[in-house]
Amino acid sequence: MAELTIEVGSETALFLFNDAGSTEQYKIPTGEGFSLEALNQQIADLENDYQLRDYRLALAFPGMVRDHSLVSCRHLPGLAGQNLRKLQTRGELAVVSNDVQAAMHAVTSAKYACELLVMCSEGMGLALASHGKVFTGANGLAGDLGNCWVMTESGEFTLEQMASGESIRQRRMRNPVELYRSGAYLGMGIAWAINLFNPQHLWLAGSTIANADYYKGCVANIREMVSPAMSGLCQISRVDDSETLVCRGLLAMLTASA
Repeated sequence: MAELTIEVGSETALFLFNDAGSTEQYKIPTGEGFSLEALNQQIADLENDYQLRDYRLALAFPGMVRDHSLVSCRHLPGLAGQNLRKLQTRGELAVVSNDVQAAMHAVTSAKYACELLVMCSEGMGLALASHGKVFTGANGLAGDLGNCWVMTESGEFTLEQMASGESIRQRRMRNPVELYRSGAYLGMGIAWAINLFNPQHLWLAGSTIANADYYKGCVANIREMVSPAMSGLCQISRVDDSETLVCRGLLAMLTASA
C-alpha cells in the first residue's frame, strides 16, 4: 500500500511519497498564513497527480499534538487548534504527531535503555525513548524543551528566546562568538535532561544544530554541565541527514501501526 508522510514545518512542508519501493519528495512553502485549507489542497493535488485512492497518511507538526489535534503551534498559527480529522483525503489518516517525537522513531534502537533526541531549527524540542519506545507523556505533550528557563547576565529567558533558530535570525546573530554562546544555552538545557534521565545516547538534529559554531558551544556546555558520574556514559551523535528525518520517523510509525 502506498504511504505519504508530510512534515509541516514553519517555513516549508516536506512531502515524502513511497509506493512499491519507489520514493519521491517535494517541498512547498508554509509560513504563518498556512492553513488547513492549503494543506487540503496540496494533498488533493498529489492524489490527483498520482491517482491515489487507497493509501496511508502520516503528518508531523512543530507544536503540541494530542488526539489528532494541533493543540498549539506558535510557528503555524493558522493551524493551531485545528483537528486534523477534518482533512479531506482519499487515504487513511493513520498518524498525527509532534515532529521531534516522530523523528525519534527514525533513530531509536531497542538496544538502548534510554535515548534523547534534541532538534533545533526555527524552534526546538526534545524526545525521549526507552528500548525503542518513544515516551510522549501523560497527554502526549512531553518534550517542550524550549519553555525551560535559563539565567543570563541580562535576566531570565526561555531557551526558545536564547537558542532557537528564530531567535538567532531575529537578532541577526552571525558572529561565531554569539553563535557559540547561543549553542551553549541549548547545551545547558540538554545537560539538565541528561542529568535527569541518564541516557546512553544523545542525538542532535536540525538546521540550527548544523551550524559549526553553534554545535561546538552546545556540546562544550553539555560536557561541562553534565554530572561527573555521568560524564563519558552518554554518546553524542549529530544527525547529518536531518532533512528527511521526520518523514522517515513517520514512515516507521506507519509501519509499526500497520
